[in-house]
This record gives sequence, C-alpha cells and structure tokens, in this order.
Amino acid sequence: MTQPSSTSAPLAVVTGASGALGTAIHSRLTAAGWRVVATYNTRAPEPEQGNEHSTWAHFDAADEASSDKLRQAVDAQPGRLHAVFACVGSPSSKQPVAETPMGEFRSVYEANALSFVRTWHALAERARCDGTSVLAVGSDAGQAARANNGPYTAAKAALEALVVTVAKEEEQHGVRVNLLAPSLIDSPLAHHVMALKGVTDPKGYFAQLPWGRPLALDEVAGACIELATAAHWSYVTGQVYPLGVVR
Repeated sequence: MTQPSSTSAPLAVVTGASGALGTAIHSRLTAAGWRVVATYNTRAPEPEQGNEHSTWAHFDAADEASSDKLRQAVDAQPGRLHAVFACVGSPSSKQPVAETPMGEFRSVYEANALSFVRTWHALAERARCDGTSVLAVGSDAGQAARANNGPYTAAKAALEALVVTVAKEEEQHGVRVNLLAPSLIDSPLAHHVMALKGVTDPKGYFAQLPWGRPLALDEVAGACIELATAAHWSYVTGQVYPLGVVR
C-alpha cells in the first residue's frame, strides 16, 4: 500500500464500510495509519469499531440528502483526499426476470449503481481538487449474465458503464476511476445468496468453484487497496479488472 509523504495521515472514503468487504478495507486502511470517512446505512457501527482514525457517516443511496451529509463529513477533514472505495451493494432475490417485482429491480439498481452516482455527487469537487483515485467494487456478474440474477447483473453492468464514463469525464482533473469485479467472496452475504439459490451444502458448492474455494475477504480488500493506492497503478483509469478465473 502506498503511504503518501505527508505530515498528516492520508485520507480515504469507504462507502458501505459496515458491510463485510467495506469492513475489511476500512480495517486495513486504519491499521496502516490512514484516516477514513466510513459510511453505513441500516447497521450503525459498533462502538469498538471507532477509533481516532475513523469518522462514521450515515449514507443511503435512496436518500437525496445523503450526498450532502457525506460531502460535509469529508469537507471537515483536512489534507488531500487520496482514495475513495465505493463498496455499497445489494443482491437480488434470485428469481427469474418474469417473477421479479419491478420494485426489486429499482432497489437493486439504486444500491449497486445509483449509490456510486450519489457518492460521486458528494465527492466530485473535492476529488477534482485533490486528484483522487476512485475504486468501485463490482462483480463478475456484470459481465457473466446468469439465470435468476437479472436485477443484480443489470445493476453491476450499469455500474461498470458508469465507472468508465466518469473516468473519461474526470481524467482532465487528474482523477482516476477504476472497478474491481471479484467472483464469489466468502462472506455472510455469499451464504445468504447461496441460501436464496437453494444451496444446502456451502462447502460442497465452494469445492466446485475454480481453485476449489471462493475468494477470501482479506485478499479482495488487499487487491482493492493495491489498485487504488499503489504508485505502480497510477497510470490506469477507466478499467474493469476481473478478480477470478476465466470460465
């Protein structure tokens, strides 16, 4: 991880920091001495999660006022905003498109795609001034359309398009925007999704995956931070990086 040469700790934003992957990214950053503005939605952080390096803010993709609240939380922080990690997301109910309510399409799109838009509305001005690196977390589902996952696949594909678009728009300001698209991560959300799919033997399901296992939270968090902050990635923008095995 790159540690910028500065007398103050480097600053990052992690949206969806109360989720499993957001928590892993947040923990790695604060352990390395970064200051983090971290967001949550339905689940407020436990007291022990807070420390002198973290500022928590409520953020809801469905709430117009969320952009203002996030902007205010970040503007209160001194120094350069080095990195933004957009980790907000939500799964679908794993039904065929014909049986999926329209409301689910809207809510899944809101969580997975519009949350990135709201984040950018909140942080664009600061990011342009600071030459920030933005890393969105997508999914291999964005390019691998699978049955019974229509809302999620469509939303993640839209997120990829948004990331590439914003990268082209903001290159003139020195802002880099990329997306990491991991395959299945071993997390509470993954087990919930498997249950929706009717999987009763998670270990057996994992054994059928490439390499015989899912991705670990810590390795995905490490890849996110590396891509967003390491100097040898500073040339790239507008890229979608799969994290998994070609099938």
